Amino acid sequence: MKKILVFGGTGLVGSKFLELNSSFFEIKSPFAKEVDILNNDQISEVVEEFQPDSIINFAAYTNVEEAENQKDDENGICFQINAIGAKNVAEAARKFDKYLVHISTEYVFDGSKEISPYIEDDKPGPINWYGNTKLAGEQFVLASGCNSVIVRISMPFSAHHDLKKDVARFFLEKLKKEEQIKAVEDQKITPTVVNDIANVLKVLIENKSLGLYHISSRDTVTPLEFVKTIAENFKLNYSLISSISLDEFNQNKNAKFLKYSWLNPAKFEKEFGDEILHTVEEGLVIFKQEVDQL
Repeated sequence: MKKILVFGGTGLVGSKFLELNSSFFEIKSPFAKEVDILNNDQISEVVEEFQPDSIINFAAYTNVEEAENQKDDENGICFQINAIGAKNVAEAARKFDKYLVHISTEYVFDGSKEISPYIEDDKPGPINWYGNTKLAGEQFVLASGCNSVIVRISMPFSAHHDLKKDVARFFLEKLKKEEQIKAVEDQKITPTVVNDIANVLKVLIENKSLGLYHISSRDTVTPLEFVKTIAENFKLNYSLISSISLDEFNQNKNAKFLKYSWLNPAKFEKEFGDEILHTVEEGLVIFKQEVDQL
């Protein structure tokens, strides 16, 4: 059984990876207080002791709004975790000759690509500090020279996660509480059920794939369409939902949200088939099945 060392295993995506793949791999996932990815000695120690076949770095600072308050501060926690932490893990992977899976985001782009979703060859150009720190992390991974795959994911959503609310559960909770929702009508997104991401990562690890992959839902929606589908699936009150433009939504935000916040997973599907990733609607069916079981 292959051994996987996981950093960030308590996060939204990491915890689902552990849940779905613990019977396929021997997984060690130390808490941040046990192994700090800002401490090179602690990383080296756990890699040397566990001797994993692969390392996955899910660890990230993901509060986009709060990140903007740290803009240009390379000593801030956002840059430290997303860039320096990524650098430290990648350098340990190179030092001990381990395969690395590094998780990134569509926020490395500027959100101006209107005609079709972002592919791996598109040039990054982040418009907020969170995106800048994640791009710096990618660059550190590449510069390390380790055997790696960078996986950019888009808007992961999960039926259950105590530490962080994602967009699907945010909408669902508001609908259940009979609260008004203003959803953006002119933003393009590719929200991705977290199970799909976990299953994709299993395939990439088994194949020791290298390079860069975009992983997302197979089609695109607006946030307005997304929340309406949730209301429909759960038979909740449609009339609570109204629309807002992204410009209006962004007015009160520190960090600007991307207008075209979408990824194209065609490269992965061309290599590994189209049976793993789902459409947004199919992903929401999976989401509802799991919510109903809670």
